[in-house]
This record gives sequence, C-alpha cells and structure tokens, in this order.
Amino acid sequence: MVDTPALSGLRFRAMGSDCHVLLNGGTDEDLAFAEAEVRRLEALWSRFREDSEVSRLNAADGSPAPVSVETMVLLCRAVRAQRLTGGWYDPFMGRDIVGLGYGQDFGGLTAVSTAPGVSTYRLGTGSVTPRLERVIPDASLGVTRDPLMAQLPAGFDFDPGGVGKGLGADLVTLALLSRGVPGALVNLGGDLRCRGRHPDEGWEVTIGNPLDGGTLEEFVRLTDGAVATSTPLKRQWVDGDGHVRNHLFHPAHGDSIEPEVASVSVIAPTGWLAEALCKALLIGGPGVGRPLLNMHRAAGIVVTLDGSVIRL
Repeated sequence: MVDTPALSGLRFRAMGSDCHVLLNGGTDEDLAFAEAEVRRLEALWSRFREDSEVSRLNAADGSPAPVSVETMVLLCRAVRAQRLTGGWYDPFMGRDIVGLGYGQDFGGLTAVSTAPGVSTYRLGTGSVTPRLERVIPDASLGVTRDPLMAQLPAGFDFDPGGVGKGLGADLVTLALLSRGVPGALVNLGGDLRCRGRHPDEGWEVTIGNPLDGGTLEEFVRLTDGAVATSTPLKRQWVDGDGHVRNHLFHPAHGDSIEPEVASVSVIAPTGWLAEALCKALLIGGPGVGRPLLNMHRAAGIVVTLDGSVIRL
C-alpha cells in the first residue's frame, strides 16, 4: 500500500491580494517557507515600495541599476511576454499608470462603490489627461551579468503587473519542490501554478464570478500547469477629474480600457505566460486572444457582462 500525502494549506495577504498555498505533503515549515518566499518577492518587485529593486530601477531613469536574479528573471519574462503577445501586453507603462492615478496599493483603501461585483476606489489628485498617442518602446532590456545589472528603455518605467504574480507562483512552487515537498499549488490573487504530486483527479480550480463574488459552474482540473484570472471590475478608481479608470491599460494610448467583459481566465503551462495571455485577451479582445491561445497551448474562459460564459 502506497501512503498518500496529506493536503495542508495556508492563507495570507501579500502582493495586494489574497494568497493561498496548498501542499500535497510537506510540513508547517514548508507552508511558512512559501509565505516568506512570496513576501520576499513582493519586497523585490513592488512598485509601491520605494526600496524595492523595481522602484530603484525605475528611479534610475534609463541608467543601469543592480538587480537580483529573481528580478532579472521577472524583467526577462516580461520582455518575452511583450514580444510573444505582439505588444498587447506592455510592461513599460509604469509612468502612464501612475499618471492616471494608480500610484498606491489598493490594500489600505475602502471602496466607494456599492454596485454588485464592482469595487471602485478614490485615487489620485488634480486633473489627469491621458496621452492621445503613446510612443511604444522597443522591447529591449540592457543586461550585464557581472555584476548583475539591468537597464530600462530611457523615459519608461517598468510595471510588474501582468506577469509578476504568475511568475511568483512559478518560482515559489519550484522552490517548494526543490526542498522536497511532493506537490504544491500556489495561488497569488487568482494567478496560480501547480507542480509535482497532485490529488488523484488533479487540482480542481473553480472559476470565480466577478459579478456576484461567487463561483461559476466552470472549473478546470490541473496536474501541472497554471491559471490566471483578471477582471476590469475589481480595481477601479475615480481620478481627480471624476473619471472612472481601471488597472488594464491599452498599450497604444496609455489609458485604461473600457470594460467589455467581466473577467478572463487563461489556462497555460506556466503562470507568467497565463497572466500575460490573460491581459492580451482582455485588452485586445477575442480576435487578438484566440490566435495567441492556440499558438501557446493555452485555453480561455470569458465571463461576459451579462454573466454568460464563453470558452476559447
């Protein structure tokens, strides 16, 4: 008779999101290690922390800055995601995002909206005008290896949103298996990755319904892979002019998109890829997203504004 590892889990807040770690085997020490790793990555990558490596890189304004291996991986994955999505995911929109009022974490704010499924916050001061035309930077990244340094395109800031939580789930699950945990699933705010030994029928991942805060009848079963989910309805804010914005920005003009769907979930081999494809599908629509999904062995689940579900 083969022993079956017991499932154990831990929930916590990090990266501005609800996080959930599930282990198929492992110990309380392994759960604590996973949480510590997520917080370590947040300290390296958060643009809301002045002392993070991402913030210091942005402050360098096109000059080389020292980075860790993890941050270099983040930057390289982001540039790769920009290329493979044809620019629909753009990691160099940090200044546009801050210019439209998204310069602080939503974690400590109280929503001002009471509409079902919609969370709207008060952010920003003064008048904000988005660019009518945006110069899209070349997807280039200056790198030196000894010492490890990175250099952004001059005049642009890096924003880890769009690959950061998915990559974080990739890295933490890999670290857990490297320390001997048989199997793990790490969910960082709806962007999750599983690896290693899994429950008998796989990990069952239910798809949330952003319109009422519940879940849909849709679910996927994973043995080794990732799911990323994003919605334009949860992180909305009112800027100084009273305009409602959201955290999904169009790469051509630098303004937030007009919500056309309630949410998109993408199932892909890795977390960073699932998250990037999710953003491309939300911003570019099915005409852009469907060929990208097919190209990268991925699938999509779209929840429309009327609550219907479309599988891609």
